[in-house]
Amino acid sequence: MKENRLDRDGFKNNGFRKNILAAAVVIGACTLLFQGFTQAATSVEVKKIKTIPTSYAKVATDSSQAAQQSQSLPKGYKKANYTIGAIDLEYYNNQTPTNKDMSQKAAAEIGAQALWQVFGLSLEGQVIEMGYQQATDSLPRSSWYADVLIDGERSYCFSVDSVTGELFSIVHGRTLDKKVSVAFDAVLDKNPQEYVALAKKLAETYNVVHGAVKSVEYNGQGYSSNDPTISVDITGENGEIALMSFSRYDKVLLGISYNGSYKPSKEFNEKLMERVQEKAKELEKSAPPANENDVPFLRVLDL
Repeated sequence: MKENRLDRDGFKNNGFRKNILAAAVVIGACTLLFQGFTQAATSVEVKKIKTIPTSYAKVATDSSQAAQQSQSLPKGYKKANYTIGAIDLEYYNNQTPTNKDMSQKAAAEIGAQALWQVFGLSLEGQVIEMGYQQATDSLPRSSWYADVLIDGERSYCFSVDSVTGELFSIVHGRTLDKKVSVAFDAVLDKNPQEYVALAKKLAETYNVVHGAVKSVEYNGQGYSSNDPTISVDITGENGEIALMSFSRYDKVLLGISYNGSYKPSKEFNEKLMERVQEKAKELEKSAPPANENDVPFLRVLDL
C-alpha cells in the first residue's frame, strides 16, 4: 500500500503537514499553507511543534455559529458503514483527549458528511484513521485529524475542532496516472481569473465562509504528488477567510482550509515572517563590512 498520509494544512508530497508552516516562513506565509496539507508528519516533526492550552474565549461564538450552520445533513447524504481506526504514529499514540472533547465517532461523521457534500464521496466500506491533536501556536484549538483510506489508499483527509465540531479542513490528495508538469506557470500567475471565478462560484455553493463572499484573490501555485495546484483566498462579508486549492491540470477542487484553521495559521506565519525580517535586519547591521575574498556562510536565526 502506498504510504502517503494526508494532513490538515496543504499540499506537497514530502509533507502534508505542520512542517510546511515552518517552510512557509521562509518561502512565503500564505503560498504554501495549503500546499502543506499533504502527507502526515513523522513523530519527530510533530514534536517540534509547541503545544499550548486550548482557549475558546475568543472563538466560542464564531465556532458555535459555524457548527450550527453545518448541523443539517447534506442533500442526498446517507450515513455510510465505515470503520474507524487509529493513526499509528507515536505522536498520536501519546495524545489523550479531555472530557471536553467529542468522540472519534462524532468527529468522523462530521468529516464523512463534509466529504460527501464537497466531493460527493461515500465512505461505505471504507476506513477512517483518526488522531487527536493538541492546540499549537499556529492553531490554538485542539482537533481531531483523520486520514481517509479508499480501498486501502490514503486519498482524503479532514480535521475538525475537537470541542465544537467545527470543520477545519478537507483535502483530496491524488496521484495522476500520467506525466504532468508541476512547474510554476508564469502565464497563469499573471492571469488567474479563471480560477478566481471558479473559486467564487464553489465558495458560494458550499458556503465556505458561512455567508456572502466579499472578495476572492489568487494566492499562489504549488503541487501535490504530481498534481500541479493553484490556491485562492476567499474572504467573507463576515470577516472569515478560507483557502481553496484546485488542480491546474483539470481544475478539480482538491481541498478547503476553513476560517477556523486557516486564519490563525495565516496570522501566525505573518508574525513569523515579520520576526524573520527583523532578525535579518539586525544581522545585516551587525555584520562586518563585506570583503570580496570572504567566504559566504549561513547563520541560524534565533526566533
